[in-house]
Amino acid sequence: MKNWETIKKEIYYEDGSLRDIYVFDTNKEDWIAWSNLVNEKFQVEFYNGRIQKVENKVNVEELLNYFNVPDNFIDVNKASIKLGNVTVICYLHYEAEMECDIDPKQVKTIEDHQAILGYLYAVAGTLKKKVVLTSEMTKEDVLLEV
Repeated sequence: MKNWETIKKEIYYEDGSLRDIYVFDTNKEDWIAWSNLVNEKFQVEFYNGRIQKVENKVNVEELLNYFNVPDNFIDVNKASIKLGNVTVICYLHYEAEMECDIDPKQVKTIEDHQAILGYLYAVAGTLKKKVVLTSEMTKEDVLLEV
């Protein structure tokens, strides 16, 4: 295992950009499974873009409604997932792709990294799909794969 300084330098370098977490080729069943996972295992805030209110868990019905009739929504749905000191921000607008961001400035310790890994492994295990962490808006620049 690499030491913390190497992990910080190679994965969570601070250049003003975010890191992206992706799961590709997702469908409604994946989103339902993901929602159930994060609602059960993590502290979540869900921003409901239709009614512009924050809820304390992912509203699966509203999540799926956005995929079917996005014109009924004023804003895009999003979820914030607390992993200790790190917040994962998920934009819930594409049925076929999960995309989340983390700010590398929040990742200050090996424990923060391990919390992120725990989330990545939980999502990969639940969905039975590969989860990747990349440089911002660069899907092919994979820094970490689970």
